[in-house]
This record gives sequence, C-alpha cells and structure tokens, in this order.
Amino acid sequence: MMPNNKCRILIWIIVILVATNLSTIGSFYYHRITELKSAQVKQDEQTNIPGEQRTRFFRDELNLDTAQIDQFREINRTFNRTARGIEMNLSKLRIDMIKELGSQNPDSTQLAQIALEIGENHRELKQVTSTFYLNMKKICTEEQQAKLHEIFQSMLDKEIQINLPRPGNQRGRWRNQ
Repeated sequence: MMPNNKCRILIWIIVILVATNLSTIGSFYYHRITELKSAQVKQDEQTNIPGEQRTRFFRDELNLDTAQIDQFREINRTFNRTARGIEMNLSKLRIDMIKELGSQNPDSTQLAQIALEIGENHRELKQVTSTFYLNMKKICTEEQQAKLHEIFQSMLDKEIQINLPRPGNQRGRWRNQ
C-alpha cells in the first residue's frame, strides 16, 4: 500500500471513531436529561395526586356523600400534615442511627437515645392514625363504619393487600407503620 492510502485510511478510522464517540456521548447526555425531566414530573405528580387518590379511594370504598367528602378532606389534610412531619423525623433518626453505627466507635448511649426517639415517634404516629380513624368514624354511618374498620383491619393483615395511595408508593401496600 502506498503511504498516502495508509494516511487516508487512518484519517477515516479516526473520523469514524470520533463520530461514534460523539454520538455515544450525545445519546448518554440526551437520555440523562430525559430521565431527570421524567423523574421531576413523576415527583410532582406524587406530590399533587395522592391526596386526591386517597379521597377517591375512601369515597368509593365507603360510598361517602358530598358533605362527608368535604369533612374527609379536612381530616385527611390534618392527618397528612402531622404524619408527614413524624415520618420525616423518623427518616432523619434512622439516618442518624446508621451514621452512629457506622462510626469508628459507636456510642451506645447515643444509639439508645435514638432508639427511644424512634419509639416515641412511632407512638405518636399510631396516635395520629388512631385520631384519623376516630374522626373518620364520627362522619360515617354504621355501615360505613363497618367498611372503614375492614379497611383498617386489612392494613394489619399481611394476607390482604389494600392499594391505598400514598406519596412515593403509588401502587404499594399501605404499610402499617
């Protein structure tokens, strides 16, 4: 082969490799941006939709009338605000516990304090849930109260799965916290 042809072939190979690399980088960048936008849209939906889905769920399951739906929305709003704060605190405490456990010399006194705080938060969450249930029970007829009890009982029963919407867990089981 002539040196001129070798040079042309090498130039074409370099051009093809550069084009391939640029298209790979461009594709990666495009998909990354698309995923970030998709994740943001999903997060916005999860922030906005669950309350309406929960309202729809209870409305359909309990056959709530318009007045009951309005009362439910207020009860649910109060419950969500309080429970969300407790759940955020529980999450922070769990992170603190893992950090302490992962430290060079974990402090058992600090771990015991975190465990106590987690227990207290769980107690508060159970009380908030009980208040939610009792407030719901007040606005329901006897037939609706029986159905409400059935819904809450199913949350405790591992065999029965109820798809009650909640942030971050759109299709999952409404966990017994």
